[in-house]
Amino acid sequence: MSSQIFRIVFEDPAILVVEKCAPFLSQKADRGSSEGLYEFISRTTGTFLIPVHRLDREVLGLMIFAKTKEAAESLSNQFRDRTVSKRYEALVRGNVHKDEDRLEHYLRKNEKTNYVTVFPRETPGAKRAVLSYRVVERLEGVTRLSVELETGRSHQIRAQLAKIGHPIIGDTKYGVSQSEESEIRLRSVHLAIHHPSTKVRMEWTLS
Repeated sequence: MSSQIFRIVFEDPAILVVEKCAPFLSQKADRGSSEGLYEFISRTTGTFLIPVHRLDREVLGLMIFAKTKEAAESLSNQFRDRTVSKRYEALVRGNVHKDEDRLEHYLRKNEKTNYVTVFPRETPGAKRAVLSYRVVERLEGVTRLSVELETGRSHQIRAQLAKIGHPIIGDTKYGVSQSEESEIRLRSVHLAIHHPSTKVRMEWTLS
């Protein structure tokens, strides 16, 4: 695990973009007193922040925070209207045969167990989830994928890839109970938005 919790990628008066470098809750848990990433950054930098999206605790990579209420409203609307571009890199178990594919499932989350069940068709209480993937590299026993989300459901990438038989390396919730990896191999590597103030399209990519 990295000793660094986050790294600032971009900052101006309206937004803060960071790379999440270690497993950490995006926001304070509904139960308990665990500090979330946005509270941690606010406290350590003295910056007022408003969260507008989440990453699973174990998932690393790019996140954006608003620094004003106006910016938060703009970014929240962009996430809701799906004009935000998000791309992830995942290392999954097995040889993914299709070079690219689009997955559509229906996900139902059990809030008590924090576990998502995947259904192939519309199911009461389940929400539609869509992602597209492209094979980046095939290695011995594993495949590296580039994944883009059309919807933003909880645990979506992890649950959908596991459903097709290719769980993410290190993911003990949706993969195997024992893993050779201590951290989940899923990372947010690309984020693009329209700036809340200037409306200019901005993007950030991790190598």
